[in-house]
Amino acid sequence: MLKVGRPAELVLTTLRRFPSLEPASVQPVSAQILGLPTRRDLLWQAVVYERDCHRVGSRVIVGRDDMGYSTRKLLPQKGSGRARMGDRGNPIRHDGGRAFGRPAPGDMSTGIKRGVYSQAMRTALSMKYREGHLYILDEPAEFASSHELVAREFVKNHNLDRISATFVVNEHRPNLFDSTQNIERFDIIPKELLEVQDVLKPRRLIIEKEAFMYLVNEFKPSDDLRLSNADRVQKVEGL
Repeated sequence: MLKVGRPAELVLTTLRRFPSLEPASVQPVSAQILGLPTRRDLLWQAVVYERDCHRVGSRVIVGRDDMGYSTRKLLPQKGSGRARMGDRGNPIRHDGGRAFGRPAPGDMSTGIKRGVYSQAMRTALSMKYREGHLYILDEPAEFASSHELVAREFVKNHNLDRISATFVVNEHRPNLFDSTQNIERFDIIPKELLEVQDVLKPRRLIIEKEAFMYLVNEFKPSDDLRLSNADRVQKVEGL
């Protein structure tokens, strides 16, 4: 009789110290967070949604109401022997306004289902975990000094000078921020502002444990409510 084994419900991740990045303990995490297979279609949808939300249309399309012309018809409706003609700002004229004009800035944002976006975030974290590029810290990512030499020594010791790295912090870390300002390919992102493209872009993703738990609760499997740009703006304004 063929017996099919149940898939693993937990995966083990290593919690590391900072700034040594040495293993400190092992933490079990749900396979729905760090054990999902790669779904490029979900990642593509999430990244397109995020980039659409960042787009700002700066072009002003002048409509027929913005031309400043009179609304009086150029010719009578009948009796002239010619085709009917509207006002001076009519879109059919070469110097008329556009039929659907819009002022700047334009809203280019699109929508995505909340469940799809949550699964995309968990898929991106799972991909980083399988690649071995996800580091979860057991303590705050804060240096003892704000001097730039401290950060450069950290980069040198961990061979991060030729790759990109992103820190996801639970709260503002002044020494970490000040010491890495002049270091290229280094980003520091608050946990509330993390996006799927921020997870996929760097070679090394370093997350504080408190920030990781926030992401687990924020993007856990849930309903498929639609996530719009207004939800993102309200989320950021609530920080």
